[in-house]
Amino acid sequence: MVGTRTQPVSREGVASPKFADADLQSLAEKYGTPYFLIDELTLRGKVGEVERGFADFKGLFRVAYSVKANFNPSVIRAFASEGIMFDLTAPSELHFILKCGGSPESVIYTSITETYAEYETVLQSGVRKVVVASYNGLLNLAEAAAKTGKTVSTMIRVNPEVHVHAELRGSMGHGKFGLRFEGPSTDTAFQALKKVLSTRYLKFEGFHFHLGSQIEDPSCYGEALDKLEGFILDSRKRLGHFDVNTIDIGGGLPSSYGKRVQTPKDLGGRLVGKLNSLIESIGSRYTLVAESGRYLTAESTVLVSRVVNVKNFGETKYVYVDAGYHLLPDAALLRHEYPVEVVPAGKLNGHKTVLVGRLCDPLDIFPTSSRSRLAGAEVGKLVVFREVGAYSIVMNMPFHSQPRPYVLMRDGKGAYAVARKGQDVETLFMDEGGDCLPN
Repeated sequence: MVGTRTQPVSREGVASPKFADADLQSLAEKYGTPYFLIDELTLRGKVGEVERGFADFKGLFRVAYSVKANFNPSVIRAFASEGIMFDLTAPSELHFILKCGGSPESVIYTSITETYAEYETVLQSGVRKVVVASYNGLLNLAEAAAKTGKTVSTMIRVNPEVHVHAELRGSMGHGKFGLRFEGPSTDTAFQALKKVLSTRYLKFEGFHFHLGSQIEDPSCYGEALDKLEGFILDSRKRLGHFDVNTIDIGGGLPSSYGKRVQTPKDLGGRLVGKLNSLIESIGSRYTLVAESGRYLTAESTVLVSRVVNVKNFGETKYVYVDAGYHLLPDAALLRHEYPVEVVPAGKLNGHKTVLVGRLCDPLDIFPTSSRSRLAGAEVGKLVVFREVGAYSIVMNMPFHSQPRPYVLMRDGKGAYAVARKGQDVETLFMDEGGDCLPN
């Protein structure tokens, strides 16, 4: 059973949006290069893909968007109109949600710092579902709840300490996130659960875990659920019966970046049987939440740049574009192989092509995937980077005093509009303190 939407506007997902060459050229002439271009229908389609992947789950299933992946207001508005939930880690993200039509009731607040001040802020703003991941953070939440007089549905973030085969791991030895089930200190899931069950204004809601990003082998989810099931049953023997209303399995759904990866259908097929048996085992028809930032946004967006120079070095042709890793940090940090294509396409010439950016840094070389098509790259042509919608726009850097580029969106009716204005160099100068000290 899928959560009710405010507006039923989803459609079948599109793996990677297609834009007419003429449209890309026209937008480049109007707004300059580089620029980002988001496809709204792809965002909405990805929500539907995740929901269909878990369609056989016997309880209520909800998708939660991890806002950290891309907090552009146009993206948030699209997801808010889909009626999904939002995973937040900061009051500033909550500000964006509320300004873009999201409701505080749709928020799962999962802080990293877990301070009293932020808990007081989000509770006063209407958030009622909060995830805690440390005993001190739990005490801060209890104090904020008592101060505001608000009853908080409290979830406990656990670190199930299972091996995760993923690009970025959030379990097994990575103690920054979540609580161990048991241990000698108060920073355990058991001690946190005991405290929640005995604290006024805190209502125990359920459990949360996040295993990693770009998970390649989904068996880690099954191992984590097995450990969680054992913990629930053992804790009931020690503390008495308590209901489990929500289980949040976090994110990790991979985006392809040109490779064959697990899809929501693949993951759901592997997990739904276990998730349904867990309902029977713990006697609670819990709500299942699956979070996603990267999967929901990555394939929706392209970065359009222009070839500004070429250099032949033996049998290798270096193609220089006016973008750089300041716009696609994961190209340097994680060596993401974004699918890349030249517009208009050309013919193969036998050269090995290396795509490089405009930064004075040897790391500013773009790894390209097997899906990349660089034939015909010449000065003046466009180079389009695909699947750049996650963590790129939000991590832009002004390296070499580079102003922020335009962000555009193609809406559900096919019209193009500005989603974020481009920045000029004078505005960047002032933002960096140009008027703070006299000459």
